[in-house]
Amino acid sequence: MNKKVYSVVIFFFIIFSTISSFQKETLAEGTNIIQKSDDVVVVSNQKIPELKMRIVFKEELSIGEVEGDENYMFGESVAFNTDEDGNFYVADYDTHRILKYDSEGKYLLDFGREGQGPGEFQSLSIPRFDINNNLYITDARNRRISFFDKDGKYLRQLRMTEIHVNPFINSKGLILANNFNTSEKGNTQKRTSIYGLFDDKFNLVVELYKDETEFPLPTGVDVSSMAKYISKVFSLLAFRPQVITTLANNDSIYLGYPDKYEIIVYSHEGKPVKTITREYDPIPVNKKDKESFAKLAGENLPNPPFTEDIKNKALQKIKYPKYKPAYQSFTLMDNGWLAVIVDAIEDEYTLFDIFNQEGKYIAHFKTPDLVEGIFQALLFFKNGKAYAVEDEDGYKFVKRYNFEIQEYKDNKWVRKK
Repeated sequence: MNKKVYSVVIFFFIIFSTISSFQKETLAEGTNIIQKSDDVVVVSNQKIPELKMRIVFKEELSIGEVEGDENYMFGESVAFNTDEDGNFYVADYDTHRILKYDSEGKYLLDFGREGQGPGEFQSLSIPRFDINNNLYITDARNRRISFFDKDGKYLRQLRMTEIHVNPFINSKGLILANNFNTSEKGNTQKRTSIYGLFDDKFNLVVELYKDETEFPLPTGVDVSSMAKYISKVFSLLAFRPQVITTLANNDSIYLGYPDKYEIIVYSHEGKPVKTITREYDPIPVNKKDKESFAKLAGENLPNPPFTEDIKNKALQKIKYPKYKPAYQSFTLMDNGWLAVIVDAIEDEYTLFDIFNQEGKYIAHFKTPDLVEGIFQALLFFKNGKAYAVEDEDGYKFVKRYNFEIQEYKDNKWVRKK
């Protein structure tokens, strides 16, 4: 599995059919229709020709160097988080280290190295903080979550019985995770992901969604057989909707599977409380999208065993879907708004939708190339700032942005009061 791709959680679609099946309570009217069925609020957002609101981002800080001090030179894959004081904690997958920088981007310290001992890593996840403000890092290959204080002192670990991808730990100690495993039968590999809440022994407490996908296995080692196998796998993966999840500060869970434009909000107990939907026009997969996918796919095929001949033949045979997923990713803003990344085109733009605390659709806008394809899951808002990983000519940089919410009044954009 591509370590740059972060798997996340699906939600189910609530169907309103008859009054006898569902008791509906209309809370508002207009282009944003809010209805209530049992304990679930459904916010149905229609297409709106023009939304006179946007967010303008301005880069404030960049951490990273092309060459020079190795403490500022990042590998091919990085992820990061910040604490309440604005310090940065950057996970560099290539060096198996966590690097800490102050709020002005000055290097302070680093910890971790490749290995299997306490405080060592075989793989890294996005750094996150628990209820005690200790840092935790998930190491899927070592099957554990390691905890550190903010100075990098190793504290403890949780052992994972299965592979759990990039989990969140809520204030009650429950773990929002994706339990991933595989099985083989004949020439097929079955990949099963269970998204849910787990206890600290990784026993499933609440199952939120189960995803089962079958992939082919190679039937030969010659060039033709291997190329055919690789092309089939990438055809299944190309622009395939990925389950998405995030955890709010109040432990609410936001889950989405963008085969349709729907996002479900769950309580901290895993009970659905709100569904957000929006009418939309699907975005076609264009030539540049296909070229970008093929390039990324080729870069992640090791040589050996996949020779250049095998790669070239396989990449030419990839079958692409007609449309992209309904959206690419989402994240929560400090004020409770939901920022949805609808699309991101390298070196061009990032397309956003914004929903307010109620789930009403309030903004749709493009901003210049803020996040690119594989880094969408790494955009986040915290302490009044926005943060993202950016790729510049193959080099990674950690970015902090000021941002301003603007509305269109009197034929001009002004700061929203």
